[in-house]
Amino acid sequence: MTVIETGRLILKPYAEADAASMAALHADSVVMDYLKDSKTLTPDEAAETFARYLVCWREHGHSIFAVRLKDDAAFVGECGFWMRTDKPGVSMRFIMHHAYWGNGYGWEMNEAVTAWLFSETDVMSFWAVTQSRNKGAVAILRRLGGRLTETAHMGQAGLLRFDVDRHAWQNARAEMQDE
Repeated sequence: MTVIETGRLILKPYAEADAASMAALHADSVVMDYLKDSKTLTPDEAAETFARYLVCWREHGHSIFAVRLKDDAAFVGECGFWMRTDKPGVSMRFIMHHAYWGNGYGWEMNEAVTAWLFSETDVMSFWAVTQSRNKGAVAILRRLGGRLTETAHMGQAGLLRFDVDRHAWQNARAEMQDE
């Protein structure tokens, strides 16, 4: 099993035992307000999404990780890359419980999972969508080398799409090390 460790976090592929934690995260209206369509998932929708995450691991060798604190194993959220059913290509997803916002965990988990993706798989690029008002997500995607490619994704004003390729990520990483 793939396990990614950072200074403060442990990322492991979702397993059946994580289904309830994932469903609770996706039912949190404060958290979900910052996602694409600002709506929570019903228990059935969460179960369907969770099942797709697991299938993606089996079929593609990458998907969404459960993110936990190292010190007490508290469930922080999820991040990773999956193949959505409605759009082509590899899509990044990251969501955290709002109690953990503002502590640098978003950058820590996304930098680590992107490094894993580009060093351990043959994926050459991914895309991610966030609301323009989600300043933290916008900053993370830019720091990863993301290039803004749409400002009204799916016709929705303020819904931003970023594309990140391996080369841009490597350049962004090198620039951070030079600072």
